[in-house]
Amino acid sequence: MKSLITGINGFVGQHLASYLRHCGDEVRGTYVGSQPSSELDLKWEISQPATPSLIDKLKDFSPDVIYHLAAISHPGSCGDDLPTETCKAVNILGTRHVADLALALPSEPKIIFTSSSKVYGTRTAEQPWAREDDPLQPKGGYAHSKWAAENLLRDRIEQGLKVVIARAFNHTGPGQSPIYLVPEWCQKIKDADGPQSVRSLATSLDLSDVRDVIRIYRLLAQRGTLGETYNVGSGQAITTADIWNTLCEIRGGQIEVSAEKPEPSQQPIADVTKLHEAIGPIERITLRQTLEDVYRSVAS
Repeated sequence: MKSLITGINGFVGQHLASYLRHCGDEVRGTYVGSQPSSELDLKWEISQPATPSLIDKLKDFSPDVIYHLAAISHPGSCGDDLPTETCKAVNILGTRHVADLALALPSEPKIIFTSSSKVYGTRTAEQPWAREDDPLQPKGGYAHSKWAAENLLRDRIEQGLKVVIARAFNHTGPGQSPIYLVPEWCQKIKDADGPQSVRSLATSLDLSDVRDVIRIYRLLAQRGTLGETYNVGSGQAITTADIWNTLCEIRGGQIEVSAEKPEPSQQPIADVTKLHEAIGPIERITLRQTLEDVYRSVAS
């Protein structure tokens, strides 16, 4: 397959590009900033439409799949309620520009759009599961931006857009920014010389390894049904206390910790029935292995 990755120099984009090349795919990407991952990558700020020059280059490349990863992906950077102007420009308008690009290419590429479990809103301990056909209750600017981008893509299907929506649940792995929980806690635990404080030890969530997530994206490109939405998660609930305690074991001893928010909270847990019907079962990396790998990457 020929694959184009938007946001190829991001955390997930780098893992995906490496995996696709390992599978024998021909890969190009778009990036922002000054550091392309390859001399074949193309600079594109997706808040702006693709230029005629960029379109011509991608017509020559003729991608079969566009993995649309580029986004402002940290919820805290997107607005507490509705999306900030920057978030709207990148996550919503940028998705429109990717759709326009796909429709302008004669190769008629399939888009794998990475949405988010945040569109489901919160859950309760009694009803933690999230199914693709559940009513959506986005909360916060990031969730609203992903919900709006999903709707924008669905509205373009009648024009011939080929799209599969992948609602990604929490995921981590080596190379993730310390603004996210697991690498942040790895840093805390590695450097700890006394009691530590964290936001919550009583949050239940669905956490996957990024290396599993990117394998699922490629399988959805091969086997996913056009126009459909799939949960990309582990289907297993863990708590933030599980993460903390496992990281302490990896370090070699427990560290005293207190939580700023003692009340329990429940994030959505992926119902992965539809996903497995589409791609079949996959062997996943264990939570322990994931946390060990992230800890090593932070400690090195």
